Amino acid sequence: METLISCSKVKYSIDARLLFDELSVTISDKDRIALVGYNGAGKTHLLKLLAGHYKPDDGLIEHVRGLKLEMVSQFIDESLLAMTLLDSISQKIRSVDEFADYKASKALYELGFTEADFSLPVSALSGGQKTKLMFAMAAIVEPDIILFDEPSNHLDAGTMKLFEHYLNARLKCAFIIVSHDRDFLDQVTNQTLFLRDRQLTGFALPFSAAFAALREKDAADAERLRAEEKNISRLKESSKRLAEWGKNYDNEKFARKAKSIEKRVEKLEKAKTRVTAGETYQLTLDSDQIKSKNILQIEKQHIGYLGAERDNSLFFIEQLYIRPGDRIALLGNNGAGKSTLLHTIVTAYAQRQGQGGTHRVIPADVTLSPQCSLGFLDQELSTLPLSQTIFDAVRDNAPDVDDVTCKKALIAAGFEYAEFSKRISLLSGGERSRLLFLILKINKPNFLILDEPTNHLDIFGKIDLETELIRNQITMLVTSHDRAFIDNVANRFIMISDAKLEEVSSSQAYYDSIDKDIATAAAQVKFSSTRTPEPPTNANLSSEEMILDMIIQLENKLADDLSRKPKHQKPHKHAQWRNEIKNLYAKLN
Repeated sequence: METLISCSKVKYSIDARLLFDELSVTISDKDRIALVGYNGAGKTHLLKLLAGHYKPDDGLIEHVRGLKLEMVSQFIDESLLAMTLLDSISQKIRSVDEFADYKASKALYELGFTEADFSLPVSALSGGQKTKLMFAMAAIVEPDIILFDEPSNHLDAGTMKLFEHYLNARLKCAFIIVSHDRDFLDQVTNQTLFLRDRQLTGFALPFSAAFAALREKDAADAERLRAEEKNISRLKESSKRLAEWGKNYDNEKFARKAKSIEKRVEKLEKAKTRVTAGETYQLTLDSDQIKSKNILQIEKQHIGYLGAERDNSLFFIEQLYIRPGDRIALLGNNGAGKSTLLHTIVTAYAQRQGQGGTHRVIPADVTLSPQCSLGFLDQELSTLPLSQTIFDAVRDNAPDVDDVTCKKALIAAGFEYAEFSKRISLLSGGERSRLLFLILKINKPNFLILDEPTNHLDIFGKIDLETELIRNQITMLVTSHDRAFIDNVANRFIMISDAKLEEVSSSQAYYDSIDKDIATAAAQVKFSSTRTPEPPTNANLSSEEMILDMIIQLENKLADDLSRKPKHQKPHKHAQWRNEIKNLYAKLN
């Protein structure tokens, strides 16, 4: 194995806050690393230090000579937005590679794009498509290592599966990836680095096994520290007693012995086992119990949204019952109608409370228990007005709680008193999520509707949320693209498929359908380019495989078109393809 990057005793601060202290790590060419840490621990800053975008305050970061490093950030470069999809990726290598357009189209096909997408402006792409584009742009230069900064954020399960397949089957280089999706990390990584207490703790294991090893290490460290402190306490007592004897009996021997023990204690204090400080905030929830047979009932209803000209039904519910204690995972592809169903239920509850709905959904007959007290967290965190302050947001959404209780709850949730007047618009996604969970905790609902609640939580926050949902036995309906979260908390699974809602035995049914779609798409991929490059005039031996590959693709396109009915063929393309094939064969000869 070749070392690509080495860090030695790195220190780095931002705004007088020390992020890293004596941080050291070595990264080799076979490493596929998960970088895990609390929100705010400095994961993005560490990636930028490794990439050379930032310089450490102290210590050393070294790259192997000639290292080709790429970084996939959370947001796409604005300079690409006006380009077409194909141009945005081919321009990265066009000046050094005569097969740029061909390689670009091949990379895009591998990530699920179609030829019809190639002419789209980058600005028109969805968030998931932009992330796939950034993947392709990094991989096309054939780097030694790629640094991925939370590429899995806000992606649906199908896109996550596609990335998983791509990283395992296509990407050959080393990488470091920041992600809060545990199942994804387990599938694609072979090492885990935990960033905490300004340093890194590493295990040559994927996340779940590494996290178990970390907890074992923490428990062993805590036990070792207790033994060390017990020994230090005993030595301090002995030193104190000997010093008193030396003084009382004017005995120099006792005094020297006491001094010797004191020096030993000083050394032991400096060498004490370090135990993690952990995170100061821990997510908690409270709920009230309900004794109704059913909390919610929906029968024979179309679910959809109100359009400008006509209503748009997305799927049909034959029958849905939710009973106390049900923790239901709602599964389905993006656009299937998951959020629409949640907003339909929330709107029905709001209207029962004499309030208006917040979304334009098709009215549906939703029966809710008279005892139902509903708490809702939407994935856009839009229920908090941006102009409100932190304190007012809690106060207005918890009318039965006095000011003192609100303030104590905010402080317990990690918000400092000086921040109470800060506006919601200035909070990060993680802070807004924390505030909404606090409001849920104060109000103690007996039925939770959670739309992508894990979007703004780090891995440890997700684990806290899982623990609380199970501990409280709270009834809930939840959507999430995080498979580990769904599998850990849900005891029922419903899936939107073929425009209808059906109950399934586990999440596996949904993920099997995704795997089938990916396998089908992979089998149908035929690499081509909307602009096949002119054959090079100086093709050398290193280009032969590329030329052969291009010949095969062109011959396949020609054969496929000729196999169609004459009225569906493209005869104007046949001559072009035959001429390109002829020229490519000439270059081989």
